[in-house]
Parts: sequence; C-alpha cells; structure tokens
Amino acid sequence: MSEKYLKSIYDSGWRILIIVAVLLQVSLMPLDFLFNLRSLNWYKTLDLSISVLFFLDLIINILRYRGIKSHALLKDVYWDTYSSGKFFIADILAILPYAVMFANPWFQLFRLFKWVRVIRTARFFQIRNLRFASRISFWFLILGFFLFTHWLSCIWIWIHGFEAGLSNTDNYVQALYWVVTTLTSVGYGDIVPHGNVEMLFTSLLEILGVGVLAVFVASLVGIFTKKDPAEQRFMENLDKLRALIHYHRIPKDLEERISDYFTYEWKQKLGYDETELMESLPFGLRNELQFEFKKSAIQDISLFEFVDDHFVRDIAQYLSPMILTPGDYLFRAGDAANSMFFVQRGRLKVLSADESKQLTLLKKGDFMGEIALFKQTTRTATVKSVGYSDLYELQKKEFNKVLKKYPEIAEKLRIKSQSREERYM
Repeated sequence: MSEKYLKSIYDSGWRILIIVAVLLQVSLMPLDFLFNLRSLNWYKTLDLSISVLFFLDLIINILRYRGIKSHALLKDVYWDTYSSGKFFIADILAILPYAVMFANPWFQLFRLFKWVRVIRTARFFQIRNLRFASRISFWFLILGFFLFTHWLSCIWIWIHGFEAGLSNTDNYVQALYWVVTTLTSVGYGDIVPHGNVEMLFTSLLEILGVGVLAVFVASLVGIFTKKDPAEQRFMENLDKLRALIHYHRIPKDLEERISDYFTYEWKQKLGYDETELMESLPFGLRNELQFEFKKSAIQDISLFEFVDDHFVRDIAQYLSPMILTPGDYLFRAGDAANSMFFVQRGRLKVLSADESKQLTLLKKGDFMGEIALFKQTTRTATVKSVGYSDLYELQKKEFNKVLKKYPEIAEKLRIKSQSREERYM
C-alpha cells in the first residue's frame, strides 16, 4: 500500500471515530436531563474520554490546517479546515467535560457545537467519495431523523412527566411513538396533551412535522430515484427513439437495431458522454483524464509496446472512440486512408477487396491501417464488424503532431509498420 493510501485510511478512520463520539454524546445528553446520568461513574468516564478525543481532534485539525495553508495546491480547494474562525471556536466550546465539571446539565449543550463537525465531515465524505455519495446521504438522513425524534421524545417526557406504573423504557417508547405519529400526522388521540405547555408543544410539533416530513420524504425520494448518468442517458435515448417512431415510419428491424445499440452502449460503454465534462476541465486535467481512460487500451496494442508513458499520454488525447454495430463496415477496399484504428473490444473480419475471402480476424489489442500514417495510400482490404466492436481512431495529422516530439519512437514505429506491410504483401 502507498503512503498516500494509508494516510487516507487513517484520516477517514479518525473522522468516523469523531462522528461516533459525537453521535453517542448527543444521544445520551437528553437522557442525562431525565435520568441524571452524570451521577454515574461510567457516564463521567465516557464524558472525559470524549473530551480527550475532541482535544486530539482539535490538535489534528490545527496541524492539518497549517499543512494545507502552506501547500500551494491544496490551500485553495481544501475547505474542511479552520479557514473560518467560527469552526475553530465551535470545536473549542465542545471540548470541556461539562458533565464532570458542572452539576447543572444545561452546560452540556455546549457539546452540540461539535455537531458542526459532523455536518462538515458528512459533506467531506460526499465530495471525496462520489461513488458512495447517495449511500452517505441516506445514512446521515436516517441518523439525523432518529436524533431529532429522540430529542423530541425526551423533551415530551420532561414536559409531560413520567406515566405512573410504567418503566423508564416504557415511558421512552411511548413518548417516541407519540412524537413520530404527531410528526407524520396529527396523532391518533390515544395520548392527549394536557395544560397549556403541552398543547403549545404539540401544536409546535405538528407545524414542525409538516416541514420535517416534507424534507425527509423529498430527500429519500431524491436519493432512491437518482439514476446514474449512464442509465439516465440510456432512458433519454429510448424516449427519443420512441418519439421518432411515433412521428416517422421506420422499419421494425431498424428500430430493434437502434434499441440494441443503446442497450449495448449502456451495458458496455456505460452510456455516458464525457465530452461535456472534458470541455469543462483545463488542458492539464483533461489530458490526465484522457490518459486514465485510454492508457490500458494503448498499452494492450503491440505497436506501442516499447513507448513510454509520456508518449502514451500525448497520443491519448487524440484517440477518438468509435462503436460499430453488427455488420457495419469500418472501411472498404479503395477508400481513402488517412487514419488508423485500435480494437478495444469486439471482433472484426478483414476481407479481400471482393469480400470473397477472409484474410484475418482482428480482436482486442489488434490494430489496422497504420500504413496510412506513414504513406499516402488507399485501403487495400475491407474490414467488417462481426458483432459490436469498440475502437479508437487516430487521424494522420494528429499522429504527426506527436511524432515530431518523439523522433526516436517515430523511427521505430516506421520500421515496425514497414515489417508488417512486407509480411502481408
């Protein structure tokens, strides 16, 4: 494992530990108001332990902020630090072991300032782990709703009082039931508020429930109905095809071939057009992303087996993706030759000029048309896709741009191309 990877694991682990500590503290705090937990040794020990964790977190955050502040690259993009003084103050206020220091439980509310850290960490995980962003949102939404109802249940017990003849657990469960039914509806009338304070609290809860339920349901719907870009594009393409069929009479066979193509694009190519994203990136990042997309395909091509990463990085930006459907012709004998092709997936038949004889079968890692990059010529054979085939096309003019930077590699490629030409003549 790389040092950077280990550091990332440690950083994520520490953030999760702090979140667990905050959630534990926030969950127990309202119970302390009801049951005087601060008089128990285990609660005091827990409070001290959490203070130690929060203090260490403060030190780590200060060191992280200093390191990022002095870093030319990260200081402008890394937001999860003390760049704003209010976040530093919030962490300071949450450090003290209030349950040990003060008999009055109200001082423990200062611990709630650490909740800012949970929110910022949740946002950090969503940004740094985009593929799991929906899951992270879902679980933080569930935790937030639980804590919200938990606190309201404890407040209701504090206002309403304990029911005689019921255990503490039964009182809590009954209060939780009442809060949930009141938030999600107007209650069932089996638990009725008495007195002005209880009635006002119930009215506030019902009004609050309208907004809370709307936000909760809308958030859940957004999480579960959000499609990945590939599926979303696939469905949009099918809708467009459906509209085309409605307004134009096209053969059933052609309709099925188009539908099959969209399905293949979705399943195999992920059906996501990265062009818009590419255009939004600066030149350097765009080249890096192109390199990551295409380096494995280029490295599988025997023509480029001796080139270095610099050459691969430069050539990657000029490779244009292409998809052939079953029976499509890549080119025919006699066509003008001004580009070469690399097979990424699928199979293609190389046929004689009259298509009566199959000369060879091209598969992943094979290439064709490289002679066109070094000579002015026409296609000497016909190439036809057997099934669906993914290829990259490299135009001659773009290839020449790269070769000017690498004359030694250019000479090796010419020699290799010439040997292949002599072999198949």
